[in-house]
Amino acid sequence: MLVEVYLLRCGPGGRLAYRREARLLRAGEAPDAAARRAETSPGSRDGGLVTMLHSTSWRHLDDGTIVLSYAAVPDPEPGRRAVPITDFEMASSGDPRRPSPAGVRHEQVAAHAARHLALLAGTDPVVRRALDAIPGLSRALEPLAPAPASGLAHGSEG
Repeated sequence: MLVEVYLLRCGPGGRLAYRREARLLRAGEAPDAAARRAETSPGSRDGGLVTMLHSTSWRHLDDGTIVLSYAAVPDPEPGRRAVPITDFEMASSGDPRRPSPAGVRHEQVAAHAARHLALLAGTDPVVRRALDAIPGLSRALEPLAPAPASGLAHGSEG
């Protein structure tokens, strides 16, 4: 199993950006432990300041590898290069009976993780407090928050 952590941050202009760290699961190791190992790279001066780590998705690779993805905030190494998330379109197979798309880009997984955190920000007070403590992050996630069902347009009734 491969565990990947998408370290999310608020980049220039308040735009979301990410860094990806990945680790293979060691024998007897829990995925959460591998994610904590991935969130802090060996060169980190401060030993990691991640305040929230949350499992967001999994996928199956063609070679049989299962990939478990996590979102982590804040990025404990904000000086390292991050990739701006510019495409928030969901990865999809286009077939409702085939949930797995043919391919998934890292940016799509990072965007999914950001959407996941945006949802949790509105439903989980612990997550909300953690996100609010990171300058600019809650504001950057707000446009990704899902609308409540009562806010959706309904067809004509009658």
